Amino acid sequence: MKTSTMTALVPIEAGQWVLAFHQPYGPYLRPMPEHLEMFAHRGGGWDSDRKEDIFFVLQVQKVMPKTFVAIGAVRLIDEGERLPRSHVIAACQSEAAAIALRDKFFAIGVAASDKIEAEMYRRIEKFAAREEAKAVRMVHACLPHIFGRDA
Repeated sequence: MKTSTMTALVPIEAGQWVLAFHQPYGPYLRPMPEHLEMFAHRGGGWDSDRKEDIFFVLQVQKVMPKTFVAIGAVRLIDEGERLPRSHVIAACQSEAAAIALRDKFFAIGVAASDKIEAEMYRRIEKFAAREEAKAVRMVHACLPHIFGRDA
């Protein structure tokens, strides 16, 4: 049985602030819950992009069945542009609350990835030192005219 990739839209009203994906980062290939789970890793797959590039926070001006219009403009969004409701992650009562949610949500994957990376390097440290020392000896042996024959 094939499951639908349709995800229920987050209820939003005029005057609320929304945390949403900028269109290039939106949930196009998977349902929203699965797309959001990608952020259990640093950047959700966009490691070199800042949270401000991936998400926007704007105040809702008008709500339509599949789109909405926000007050103001930000990078990638023009004043009066219709935005897909399917990209909305959460509705908040204030800009500060939406920004705090964005920062908290984004920090989860950053912290997890940092811990994983630190543990990975800790576990491989001795092996890496042995392999690098072996490679240095091979470089010396390959170029005895520079490093001398005793190397």
